Amino acid sequence: MPVTETGGREALDEQDLRRLADAVDFTRSASTERALATALDEPGGVSAHLEFAHTAVLVAARRVDDVVAALVELGVDPVGPAPTRSARVGGRDVDVRLVRGAVPGCARGLEVSVPVAGVGSSGSDRSGWAHPVFRAPADDVVSRGVYAVLVDAGLAPDGGGHDPREDSTWLRLRGRGRVELRLPGHHADLLRRHVGRPDEARRAMFELVTGAWRTRSVAAAAELGVADLIAGGSRTTAELAERTGTRPDKLRRVLAFLGALGVLRRDGDAWELTEAGALLRADADGSLRDLARIYGGLFYRSFSALEHTLRTGGSAFEHSHGALLFEHLAAHPADARLFEGAMAAGTSFLNLVPGLLDLPATGAVVDVGGGDGRLLGLVLAAAPGLRGVLFDRPHVTGAAREVLTRLGCADRAEVVAGDFFRDPVPAGGDVYLLSRILHDWDDERASAILRNVRSAMPAGALLAVVERPILDDRSVLPLSFDVHMMVNTPRGGERTADRHRELLARNGFTLEDIRGLPLDMAVLVARATAV
Repeated sequence: MPVTETGGREALDEQDLRRLADAVDFTRSASTERALATALDEPGGVSAHLEFAHTAVLVAARRVDDVVAALVELGVDPVGPAPTRSARVGGRDVDVRLVRGAVPGCARGLEVSVPVAGVGSSGSDRSGWAHPVFRAPADDVVSRGVYAVLVDAGLAPDGGGHDPREDSTWLRLRGRGRVELRLPGHHADLLRRHVGRPDEARRAMFELVTGAWRTRSVAAAAELGVADLIAGGSRTTAELAERTGTRPDKLRRVLAFLGALGVLRRDGDAWELTEAGALLRADADGSLRDLARIYGGLFYRSFSALEHTLRTGGSAFEHSHGALLFEHLAAHPADARLFEGAMAAGTSFLNLVPGLLDLPATGAVVDVGGGDGRLLGLVLAAAPGLRGVLFDRPHVTGAAREVLTRLGCADRAEVVAGDFFRDPVPAGGDVYLLSRILHDWDDERASAILRNVRSAMPAGALLAVVERPILDDRSVLPLSFDVHMMVNTPRGGERTADRHRELLARNGFTLEDIRGLPLDMAVLVARATAV
């Protein structure tokens, strides 16, 4: 609707005039609790610590005088000058003039923002720009508590700042609607918590692009055995340098970096392990030392050829090392041992798998591609009435008998050599396991595995697939491992839950449930459907 030159109501478009009129009615009639309920389903007791002070509105008028005239016609008494400040509108910062007015019949008012350069007339830039503003307590402890309650209730930060002219801090939050808190004074710590540092985006990007420095520093500490040397207590830089054959002045700088990363704890020039740093000990339960070494060594070098994979579709690992991963490991025994240790380091979650399975009291469990037998042994240990079969290639199962003996179930387990692509899977089991197998292969090869397994299973038998499914677009670990598999295997990758469901359905299974494990791993529980 065009803006006329007559002033008052006629100078504002219909949407802005309606927004002002509604804001006047809301400001006059709403209680603090009702105003808070525009953003929260259940305001609860937090409303007792807030005071509904005024309603903030944004309009797209050409002149501040037109807004003043419209407010007068709506019965609002404009007060004070119209200062200028910056506001976030439609994803950009704009300068606005403020028009304040007292609403008759209550102790509250309006604060109308008028963009100096205007905003889009469609109203899309102004969506949500009419919201209640609450006066928060001056007491810093109470204000922090109120803020924490609102965030815990689901409200998300939506801008904030400090107004030096009025010496007040404003914090905007969004839930079902938008609300704003005004606190007297400059609450720098709370504001930083709310909006982050002014350089937050640059700092975040710096941390991303320097991630290689972290990886290599942790890997170097793992290679040198620093955590093992500190295990008995603190060590000075000089002691660590002497034991590792490094220069003290250079080592100290890396140790300080690891201290800032939370790997070490510093006391003068002596160093202790943190809980995270203790995981680099070779003898730690669930040690990640070999994982740090391989991610900072063999796989670190293959990631340098990521662009090769992106441009050609070829294997980055093969491009970097001259052979595919398992061919390389077959030719380099030291790397093969490191790989085995790294894979074992990432299996601590397997202890929880038996408790997530619907195991029968008796019958047979078949671990397809079961490797060293650890998962099968854990399942058998949890279910004394079951017997087990481990099925994998002969050179992989060499350690299985020892692991099963250590777990006390070798007398109930059989090791069967075979290839799950070419050889029949042992038939007649009640439960079948596929742990971290499918992510090594594309859909065609994964389907071949699943069909082979399904041909061995009676209808209704349980299939437990242990993988790291991508559950949403914020699943950083699964998404990072998806890239890792792309770089280091010719056909591997992680799958979304829907892709797992479709893959299973195409090959004779119904996915019934996804049961979470640490580090975003999961057990996908499926049943063999009737043929």
